[in-house]
Amino acid sequence: MESLVKLVGSNIKEIRKMKKLTQEELAEKCGLQTSYLAGVERGDRNITIQTLEKITEGLKETPSSIFKFDSINFDNKYFEKKELIMILQNLIEDKSEAEVRLILNIANEVFSTYGKQKG
Repeated sequence: MESLVKLVGSNIKEIRKMKKLTQEELAEKCGLQTSYLAGVERGDRNITIQTLEKITEGLKETPSSIFKFDSINFDNKYFEKKELIMILQNLIEDKSEAEVRLILNIANEVFSTYGKQKG
């Protein structure tokens, strides 16, 4: 699950930045070392549920917000195909069956059009 570790770390970093906190400030609120928090944000550290709780409390966020991947910057090159698929799955997970079918139809149209342009 290395990709999930990176996605969670990226979300923690984005939320921290939106709240205008430095790594040092958040680490202090969480009772963590700054270098440890930096590793979490890079996706180098596989954190425990206890550490996740400390971080969400420090950010004043719910744990579920750490697992919402719809606001991630897609221009970041370290995301691989599986991570993008996971993000897409997260985006459509709570949608109705009709909405998911609509998204599937739109995707098929895009792929069909894109395929015609290539040939």
